[in-house]
Parts: sequence; C-alpha cells; structure tokens
Amino acid sequence: MGAGVAVLRGGQVLLVRRIDNGLWDIPGGRVEPGERVEAAASRELQEETGLSDGTLTLLGVFSGPQHRHLYPDGNVVEWVTVLFVTREVQGVAKAADDAAEVRWWPLNDLPVDVSPATRAYFAALRSVAA
Repeated sequence: MGAGVAVLRGGQVLLVRRIDNGLWDIPGGRVEPGERVEAAASRELQEETGLSDGTLTLLGVFSGPQHRHLYPDGNVVEWVTVLFVTREVQGVAKAADDAAEVRWWPLNDLPVDVSPATRAYFAALRSVAA
C-alpha cells in the first residue's frame, strides 16, 4: 500500500521528479508495517521534500492497472494508494531521499512526463482545487 500528500499553494501543486524513473509525481511511498497511512504520507512528504505538513484531508483511494509500477530490478507492484491533500506545510521544499528534483507546478500547466497513476491524481486534484 502507498500513501502520498498533494501539497497545494496558490493554484500550484508540489511535485517531485523520481530518481528511479525520471517521472514527476506526488510525494509519497510505501506504508511501513504497523504504520498508520496518514503517518506514512507525512513521513514520505518530509523524506522527499523536507516539508512538514499540517492538516491532511483525504483526496481518494486509487488502484487498478494504471497503478502498476516496474522497478529497475524487474519487480512489478500494483499499488493501492491513499492520497491526501494539504494546503499547510512548514519548511522550504528541497529534493531529498528518492527525489531528484522538487518543483511547484501550476494546476493548469502540469507536466506530461508522469505515470498513468499520477494522471489520475491530477484529475482528482483539479476537482478539489477549483
């Protein structure tokens, strides 16, 4: 299971460019054994961007074939991801952990080099950010 946090600020969303595949994505990752999903989302945001979040609101639960991920070692995983949204963060965003780059993107001009799963996240984000 995966967990992530979409950080919104003034019509923009914070994205990370993944080291493993070079694609832009919402900060997030695996829920560790015994970890609450909200705690995992907050931990992943902090590990990948250096930011601490405030109040998390559930954006949605995402699953299906478009959430299949092929890792460099050949391992294939089909994720179920719980995605949260927040407008409250503390700190300065900087690439860390498995993020090569961090950038704020306008919601009306999002990158095209994303996974099919991330496209589904963008559609959900546009519905709540309007």
